[in-house]
Amino acid sequence: MKAHASSSSSEQLKQFKRYAEAVGAERYRVTSIKMQTDGKKQTFILDKKDGITRGFTPQEIEQRTPEMQRLQRRGENLYYTPLSDKKHHILIDDMNREKLERLIRDGYQPAVVLESSPGNYQAIITVPKLGTAHDKDVGNRLSAALNREYGDPKLSGAIHPHRAPGYENRKPKHRREDGSYPEVRLLKAERRECQKTLELSRQIDAEYQRQAALKAQEAPKPVERAIPSPTPGTASQGAVIAYQRHYRDVLKRQRGGEVDLSRVDAMIAVRMRVTGHDQAAIEGAIRQCAPAIRPKKDEGRDWNDYAQRTARYAYSAAGDRQAADLGKYRQQWERLEGRDTQRQQ
Repeated sequence: MKAHASSSSSEQLKQFKRYAEAVGAERYRVTSIKMQTDGKKQTFILDKKDGITRGFTPQEIEQRTPEMQRLQRRGENLYYTPLSDKKHHILIDDMNREKLERLIRDGYQPAVVLESSPGNYQAIITVPKLGTAHDKDVGNRLSAALNREYGDPKLSGAIHPHRAPGYENRKPKHRREDGSYPEVRLLKAERRECQKTLELSRQIDAEYQRQAALKAQEAPKPVERAIPSPTPGTASQGAVIAYQRHYRDVLKRQRGGEVDLSRVDAMIAVRMRVTGHDQAAIEGAIRQCAPAIRPKKDEGRDWNDYAQRTARYAYSAAGDRQAADLGKYRQQWERLEGRDTQRQQ
């Protein structure tokens, strides 16, 4: 019995090495799924720790093969998920012979083809990521498009497990009369990247780039409203000037989209605290300046209460943390306010 298990484990490791050489992933997640008699599934990811899974290197898979073999003997199904930082590994699932042949006839070049159960096939296509902000979306779109055309139309994620070659498919419906199960067969293993899929990924990425450019053009630009000059008997002139300059600086750094003016005021209040304004000065500047930059619909607002709350925030526990983090900008903001020049004079 021991000799048989060792031989079987050796064969499964041999198949993994062929498979991994073809797929070319950096790491491989191993998932074990046990099918319950009531149809429910019990899932176990071998490397998962503290809720995090990074997968195994090929060398670690070799070390864990005996454990995977024990799980198989307990009646569990084994799956691999190839993981790479710079490549997509697109699974096309649940193909019959006709769909598999059409996939290849149409010019796609899978690195691996598996017979997951008699007459049912899975293919893994490897394609380099383009290195843009849309890589994740491109991978998901590739998976959805290829599975809609050739495989399982419900599958859309770019990172997806597939059955591990050399292990049994222990779905109850595949159980034979003698109690055995069919083995997942590695039909094709060739290290290559699919050029046709790469071209499709470039088209999808270009579409995302166009959409992003249009969205940027259509985004409303922040409106810089005039702030009144200091009025005698209200906020100090220095505090109002500081507010004005921080307001313009914050708006200048906005990257499109609608501006939350209450958030802007909170940012200005913390900045003014960093540059040495006390809570009363900040409150006075906000009370005088904030109403002037609001639309008419805000005319009935209680600006005294608003100014008090915003200034109080700058000196709250949250404001303490922000001021500590932003202290490195103190000299830069003092120059913005013109306070370093005043100090020299």
